[in-house]
Amino acid sequence: MDISIQKAAAVLFSILIPLLLPAAGQSQIINTLDLDNKVLIVMGDSISEGVQSGNASLDTQLYTYGNFLASHLNMPLAIPYIQSNYTGVVGSATGRNRLNANVATNIAVSGADVNSLLNQRNDALTAEEINSETDMVLFPWLGSQMEVAEYITANIVPTFVLCWIGNNDVLSAVTSFDQLDASQMTTVEEFQRDFTDIVIRLHDIGSGAVLANIPDVTSIAFLLDNEELTKIFGINFNLPEGSYTTIAAAMVVKLGLFDNSIFQDPNYILDENEIAAIRERTAVFNTYIAEMGVEAGFPVVDINSKFNELALNPPVVADIQLSSGWLGGLFSLDGVHPSNTGHILITTEFINTINNFYGTAIPQIAPEVIDIVVLSDPHVDKDGDGRVTGRFGTGLLETMGPFLGLSGDLDDFNAEVAGAASDNAGAVSYTLPAAGNKAEAARFVKEILGVR
Repeated sequence: MDISIQKAAAVLFSILIPLLLPAAGQSQIINTLDLDNKVLIVMGDSISEGVQSGNASLDTQLYTYGNFLASHLNMPLAIPYIQSNYTGVVGSATGRNRLNANVATNIAVSGADVNSLLNQRNDALTAEEINSETDMVLFPWLGSQMEVAEYITANIVPTFVLCWIGNNDVLSAVTSFDQLDASQMTTVEEFQRDFTDIVIRLHDIGSGAVLANIPDVTSIAFLLDNEELTKIFGINFNLPEGSYTTIAAAMVVKLGLFDNSIFQDPNYILDENEIAAIRERTAVFNTYIAEMGVEAGFPVVDINSKFNELALNPPVVADIQLSSGWLGGLFSLDGVHPSNTGHILITTEFINTINNFYGTAIPQIAPEVIDIVVLSDPHVDKDGDGRVTGRFGTGLLETMGPFLGLSGDLDDFNAEVAGAASDNAGAVSYTLPAAGNKAEAARFVKEILGVR
């Protein structure tokens, strides 16, 4: 695939975003929500940063719900653009660098949880000192996400804040694919302590804010039930009803690093009891998020219900059937992070919540705009052949996608030419861990997928 063409298309679409998303005129916004002369701040984790397929770069950062909403509201949002080579992975500075040293207001950092949003700080004084995702995003600001938001609002310009945090306080129970025992979640006490601090400090800086709750992470595309696993391998592994394995486990088998006996190993299977524990903890966290929203006077976007709705009633957009499953169009190749399509649908939920809470009349995203996003999305399988176009060369997973049979469909509107780009994989140089070395293989696959 000609990467230069792909990058040109991304830049062109970024230019078109403000035109496709007509700004809500001030006459349409009631005085209860005054956005005049305010800058949008986005706080959160990898979803808000713009990670797709295990990497964040200018190829993905343009297509976040935050950027879509900023364009729709005609509000400034400064993005910390990251340049990545074909082996780039989120969380690493190897092969990735900041394109601009300007200060950003999308300050969401991949991997952030409620504690690190408060406490994990950029300490890089120069671009050469950047050695973490926190540094990569926040540089040249010095401080944590919360400290940066406080400083901008108090010293530079009035702000309006989108704060979607808490996903990683439960997500590790799903992405720790070689130790699936639901033990990796933040405790309720710790979550409530840190989330309370976040909301109090957002309230004290006096900028309006919108919060969002946590989706059911046991329903994301990263998890595979027996039917999906059988479809991938053509073998029935007889996973018990209500149990799941992961695309990470499927990947290490497809790469020849493990044999398929891992699908009988409880360390690689989430059983019904573990699923129930994750959902219970998520419900407790979401109840607390709702309570804090009420106390602070902040609306809460019900992302949990939105994701459940999309899973139970998969939408048809531009005559394309979407789903929450792997390569179903709502998630990128890693099965964790939403695609462009997922982000535009999330944006509609933010607009609904803002309108319902503030009594505003912000126009909803037009159906034809959503159609354009879906039809141009490299992670939507438009011809239904089980392979997407992808973004070859924009990170390690995207580069390996054709080799793994996930992407590389150069004409995704014609099933007869699927897979034409798979030859690209042969030109890529990378070293696989030794077969049977489970610790190294687990590290490698987690890095590819951008999960920890």
